[in-house]
Amino acid sequence: MSLLAVLIATLTALAEPPAAPSPSLVDDGAPMQTFERLPGFSAVVLSHVSIVLGVEALPGANGFPLEPGAFVTLGLDRVWAADREIATLVEGRIADTVAAPECGDLCPASLFDAFQAEWLALAIEATQRTIEIPSNVVIAAHGRLPVSTLLASAYAIATSRPLRPPSFSLVLSSSGRGLRAQPFHIVGPRGLRLSQGAAALGLRVRFGKDRIAVSAADPRYNRTLRGRDFTGLRTMLRDVKKRYPGKQAIVLVPDAGVTVAELVDLMVAVRAEFPRIVLSAGQNLRLD
Repeated sequence: MSLLAVLIATLTALAEPPAAPSPSLVDDGAPMQTFERLPGFSAVVLSHVSIVLGVEALPGANGFPLEPGAFVTLGLDRVWAADREIATLVEGRIADTVAAPECGDLCPASLFDAFQAEWLALAIEATQRTIEIPSNVVIAAHGRLPVSTLLASAYAIATSRPLRPPSFSLVLSSSGRGLRAQPFHIVGPRGLRLSQGAAALGLRVRFGKDRIAVSAADPRYNRTLRGRDFTGLRTMLRDVKKRYPGKQAIVLVPDAGVTVAELVDLMVAVRAEFPRIVLSAGQNLRLD
């Protein structure tokens, strides 16, 4: 049974009430039909990752429970949607240089087309089973994958989904706890404009090799804090939280040279104070 079938079956089971138990024998005494026992979503993800990446290749960190969703795997040489290979990579990077206008030129056209076809297949399955297509996308990415490939994939996935973009979760390998998840969102392809009435801070962290800068879109913040390590970053964010205790969101803007494992380290460093993590490829974030 394919990963797509397992996902659909899992979502169907969550959407429908359990059926009444069937008798062990029908009237003519024939034994009851046997049914295939479906593994749980986490077990399917673990099996697939073990085969195509190796669990040790995943970023290591504690996280949150792994919720069912559409499943994407990003290796250093291939991209999978469920258990189907849909694209090839060269040392973790996308070779296609033709950008898709649908994602604001933040993803290649070939990857956008591939994920659009996957969403269409899920939509057909969901219609046949009268359930909704997944609103969550689970991404298992190699820890050495460039974060630019993760972002391009996320934008291809989000902009090709019908109706509205999904939420995302990165798969983590947690020692002694199995697979866990780190939820995240993405800034829209054309940036984000916030109104003064929204009372938004627009806090963001630009992150590169030995370089961390904390700023905000709100002009009242009027400062840029700089550091070189996560210890200093945590101290800076605790001070920001004291001034803005009601704020939960933070925008992370990693440099192209950052890896997925380094991005996860950054996520872990910021989430205690600002748990709603949003990734950006550097688009404008304005407060009007």
